[in-house]
Amino acid sequence: MFDSLNGVDWDLLHRQKLSLVEWLRGRPPKPPQLEELWGVVHLLDALQDDAVTCGRWQFPDGQEQEGGA
Repeated sequence: MFDSLNGVDWDLLHRQKLSLVEWLRGRPPKPPQLEELWGVVHLLDALQDDAVTCGRWQFPDGQEQEGGA
């Protein structure tokens, strides 16, 4: 498993998932929830970095994009 998963707060990740599901159902998150959802972006960044490190994936054009993209 990737090292980036070692420090995951799984309860927080669950709440973030629920917030995303509510947003997709048409109930936009409030500002505190929006800030919390950035954690999902940071987790995805860390997972991508781990995938690159172990040779399972490469960033498009061979370079990591800045800004969580």
